[in-house]
Amino acid sequence: MINSDISALIVASPGRGRDSLRALLRAIPRLEIIGQVDDAPSALKIVTDHHPALMLLDTSLPNDEAWNVLQQIKAKWSQTQCLVLVDTIRQQQLAEAASADGVLVKGFSIARFLTTTERLLSLQ
Repeated sequence: MINSDISALIVASPGRGRDSLRALLRAIPRLEIIGQVDDAPSALKIVTDHHPALMLLDTSLPNDEAWNVLQQIKAKWSQTQCLVLVDTIRQQQLAEAASADGVLVKGFSIARFLTTTERLLSLQ
């Protein structure tokens, strides 16, 4: 279980999906959402400045930005746990190859999301 205050960054396009992710993260005790962005440069700036424990990354960002930001963050800040949300099994394979710490195919249950997130955060 999570035993300290932790920070999280949401990298996803604005809308209902991002709002849902924010609501799910708020269900985790002692978790603070430090930002919500929809592009790689903003995500990299927040990770550089604040070193969040968790980055929640939706692969539906335009221009393959999700893959670029995932690779850069895992190369420079490996302590940031990256949970990637994908649409297909192929994207799941790509995320795993890019060193994602966790991958969920969209349509996941709330229980699976919370279990996966808490497992990743317990590795801190």
